[in-house]
Amino acid sequence: MIKMIEGFMTDKEFYHHLQNEILTFSKEIVLVKLNIDDFETVNRFYGEYVGDQVIRNTAKMLVENLREDDLVCRTHKDEFLVMMPDTSRETGNILIEEIRNFRSEHTMMVGEKSLKIRFSAGIASFPHNGKTKEVLIEAVDKALVKAKTLGKNRICLAVRDDWVEKHVCITKEMALKLREIASKRNKTESGLIRAWLEEMLENHDV
Repeated sequence: MIKMIEGFMTDKEFYHHLQNEILTFSKEIVLVKLNIDDFETVNRFYGEYVGDQVIRNTAKMLVENLREDDLVCRTHKDEFLVMMPDTSRETGNILIEEIRNFRSEHTMMVGEKSLKIRFSAGIASFPHNGKTKEVLIEAVDKALVKAKTLGKNRICLAVRDDWVEKHVCITKEMALKLREIASKRNKTESGLIRAWLEEMLENHDV
């Protein structure tokens, strides 16, 4: 288990582990870039000591709420990277959204101060959003920028330039059956849907 509490792992070490996972892994890897919203305002209003405690509390929250094999690293003063090996985008999104939602609904206690601390995050996955470290990092950066641009306190998934986002509504029964089939075939739910759609389009006479 490799975790990060203030100063334990550098971003260079983190990227080294990411590169190794990409070179040796055959399944999905989720990369998350997380940024504390309005951190500079916290620093200016409450001082750098409180800002440092916000960073430490955020790091502790991530480490304690992610899984044992997930890798956490602080890259800049208010940014963190998370790598989730052998994880689908859907699962990664659920895990980070649970943490974001908790942080959004509860205040953070720093000494006697009760602070409203929120964060935004971008999520990209290997190999869907990139098959190299560089492309994957670029994808997660763009997703984080999108989350910030749309109003902060939210998560955005990376989308490849040659992909188009489409949203469909299905019944709960269909969703449960889809999850069951995906699990049996060791595939993600979205990957299974894309495979079915590709097969249908190939066999359809226009």
